[in-house]
Amino acid sequence: MTNPPGLVNALALRHKALVTGWISPSTEQLTALTSTHGTPLYVYDLSVLRQRVRRLREAMPATVLFAVKANPHEGLLRGLRGHVAGLDVASGGELERALRCGWSGAELSFAGPGKTRAELEQALAHDVSLSVESVRELNEVAALAKARGGVARVRLRLNPATTARAYRVPMMGVPSPFGIDEEQLGEAMAQVEAHVGVVDLDGLHVHPGGQCTSVGGFVAAAAASLDLCARLEREHGVRARRLNLGGGLGVLGTGEALDVEAAGRKLKAMIDTYREAMGHVPELLLEPGRWLAAPAGLYVARVVSTKQSRGTSFVVLDGGLNHHLAAAGHLFGANAPRLPLLNLSRPDARAITCTVVGPLCTPLDVLGDGVTLPQPEVGDLLGIPASGAYGPSFSPVNFLGHALPAEVVIGA
Repeated sequence: MTNPPGLVNALALRHKALVTGWISPSTEQLTALTSTHGTPLYVYDLSVLRQRVRRLREAMPATVLFAVKANPHEGLLRGLRGHVAGLDVASGGELERALRCGWSGAELSFAGPGKTRAELEQALAHDVSLSVESVRELNEVAALAKARGGVARVRLRLNPATTARAYRVPMMGVPSPFGIDEEQLGEAMAQVEAHVGVVDLDGLHVHPGGQCTSVGGFVAAAAASLDLCARLEREHGVRARRLNLGGGLGVLGTGEALDVEAAGRKLKAMIDTYREAMGHVPELLLEPGRWLAAPAGLYVARVVSTKQSRGTSFVVLDGGLNHHLAAAGHLFGANAPRLPLLNLSRPDARAITCTVVGPLCTPLDVLGDGVTLPQPEVGDLLGIPASGAYGPSFSPVNFLGHALPAEVVIGA
């Protein structure tokens, strides 16, 4: 099915209103892509992703890494070389994928609470920086490095006592499998000292949580992290060469997002104050995924059925939560803003209120409940913007045996 004239202009205008920096595919591109690959289809625009990286690098006084978990597509990982300083990986599979895409182990940072011995050995073999999540893991890393006759590059991932309420998914100040509780810093440092010559501690890692759109909340979490660096030096005589501030920079499909320019100005003032007090400042690292990648993606599905049921208009697509769990509201809870829906084929049609669902045999497969959009007809293409993060890799793609969605990179 070809798309009528005017599709791209309407789509671009809607995207600009919804997601700053989005560049939409042309009519010819969408027609060719859906004709070649069918639907459902993910389209990732590498030029948008690079623009997001450039904006963040200019705004923040920090070295930028990309969190592979947000979107592990190899076309994007290869296309980010030379634009970000490295990658954040969270499994041996992501580590292997990063290496396959041309990244060196020295450019990778590996975090996660359940690293297996095989994964630790794999990381050590490639000189990957390890964020250790417990004193037990620290000792295991030291033992493995000693057996290899090498040195492990390590950061202590800490769980501060301070909470991070501005993050929609708070991950500090609460009991957590992630990181070493701040109260255990002394115990961890005793083990670091016991492993001198085997463990090279280059600093700390704090991941406050996910989806923070508050400048004040971001700055408060950064302040708590810098306080831990100061404590490390005051109490243990160790200067943190690097401080990984984690990710969690918020961006919502509604257009709400962390103002990285405002956050960057406040962060710069904070580190200037730290430098005056301490005589130095650690290199800051940021490892966002969603903020960078979400606006660079569009999910496209085709209408396969429409029906009326007891006063409700249903629109059924050939893809749903099996491909895009986040769009069905199963990432941040029922009260989180849903991603918007667009009628790509007929943006000027009469608007109706309808419920848009996927093809799965479960009432959970709802992409839009009571949404207003140009009336979809069988064969129309619907699009979900801001879909460049936590798409297929976060979704139950094997449920019911539907084919995997195609994933295509443009803008290289």
